[in-house]
Amino acid sequence: MSGEAERSGADVGDRDAQISALTDLVEALTRKLRRLEDRVNQLVARPGPESSADEDAAAEPAPWVWFSPPAAAESDPAGDGDPRNTVDNFVAWYNVTFVGVDGSRARPIPQCWSQHPGLAMEVATLAYSWRAANVGPNATERDAQHWLHQWRPGFADRLAREWGSPDCLDGDHRDDGRARADRHEIAEQHA
Repeated sequence: MSGEAERSGADVGDRDAQISALTDLVEALTRKLRRLEDRVNQLVARPGPESSADEDAAAEPAPWVWFSPPAAAESDPAGDGDPRNTVDNFVAWYNVTFVGVDGSRARPIPQCWSQHPGLAMEVATLAYSWRAANVGPNATERDAQHWLHQWRPGFADRLAREWGSPDCLDGDHRDDGRARADRHEIAEQHA
């Protein structure tokens, strides 16, 4: 009988230890859930471009944007919203802002960029990724730095190696026979 009493005493001690461990685990999970809930509430309270009452505020450059950003068709309420205008403006702005010194890999985007399908796709995504990282209430310093550290150098490298011929990069377009109408030109032709 004393063996049975010892076992029940050991079971109670083991059960108390298990309850204590579970209580600690539940408290840790509760703290994590509260932090997550606080973060979700912060994100919900942050106005997005579609919920902003003031459209001009939605297109404001972030404080770290040192130079005036390129004009975007999407920011002009009187404009037609043609994304080609956004990309064209970005190309001009990029060439003024990011072209390196003589001999560097950072070359200007050639005037004939839209006549090279792969380059046109990359330039368009470069333009819109820059805007997402640097303009409007959802722009973040982290995204802007990522763009500068990853997107731009990768683009500059591919521009020099893959997308343009040396002639195009020197300002003398060489037709490679791959130019084609973009979806906006096709829509205009069918309108």
